[in-house]
Amino acid sequence: MKIFLTGAGGFIGRTLLKRLAQEGHITTSLLLEDESADGIASITQIVRGDITQPATLRGLIDDHDAVIHLAGAVGYGQSWERCIAINVDGTRNVANEAVRAGAKRFIHMSSVSVYGRVPEVLLSEDAPLRKTGEPYGDTKIEAEHVLHEVGKDGALNWTILRPTVIYGPGDDKFLPKLIENLRSGSARVIGKGDGSVDLIHVNDVADFIERILLEPRAFEQTLNLADPDTCSWKELMGIVADELNVPPPTKHLPYPLALGIAGGMEIVSILTRRPPRLTRYAIRVVGRQDRYLATRAQELGFNSSVPVEDGIVGAIANSNPT
Repeated sequence: MKIFLTGAGGFIGRTLLKRLAQEGHITTSLLLEDESADGIASITQIVRGDITQPATLRGLIDDHDAVIHLAGAVGYGQSWERCIAINVDGTRNVANEAVRAGAKRFIHMSSVSVYGRVPEVLLSEDAPLRKTGEPYGDTKIEAEHVLHEVGKDGALNWTILRPTVIYGPGDDKFLPKLIENLRSGSARVIGKGDGSVDLIHVNDVADFIERILLEPRAFEQTLNLADPDTCSWKELMGIVADELNVPPPTKHLPYPLALGIAGGMEIVSILTRRPPRLTRYAIRVVGRQDRYLATRAQELGFNSSVPVEDGIVGAIANSNPT
């Protein structure tokens, strides 16, 4: 297949490009004008454009069979304006151009954040979507609505993926922050630390995307991607601490107190314009038990083939943190 990718410069995109090349697919990668193509230029055609500027996309998807839309505004501190422009309007622009170009196969990367982080409830894809007032999750909900609208009546054979936290080599958000906190000695176990970790390895995500490209059963389907056999947060911090040769955290912080401290850090970060060490979003992820049912994806071949301990050790070795 000839496949057009957005967000190809991110760590998920770079991993996916290698996987697609291994399977003989021809790819075109959309990068911003000033975005580096180091490490991928030899395996993909590079084109320049901006998903928030539809005129820059005109004609780029012509003669492609499929679009994989990974680009998004992710991470702490994203403004409403930026999330709307990239996650909502950007998705509309890419989907409209795919329809115009006749590239009917469309895989869209969403997130389990669309469920609003409802603890202690096993959430399938049929669970209601809940806005929380946070830009990322709320605009991911709107992006899914946009794709339904643009792709209706068979205009696109779309698949929406809702992964938990994706980690692995090249991750610049989840694992680096955890390493920073452990190295500083400031890490604390939130609550009892016995909640399971919502992690999936980037290799498993890339393998699954390649698998469902030509799978009709995945058309017009929304799929959770989650690992049912993962470790607890306390165990995870122990694994990372051992790999870094630092003491694992032994002090516990009650969830309500941790949430309040993180809120204070966010306020300070606004004044200092420096990222906070903790965020309320991170505390909610770590301190509450979220459960996601991924049966539909598993029936289509999704498999958590990389054990968390092996994946974490490999990611740390790849990043060479200092």
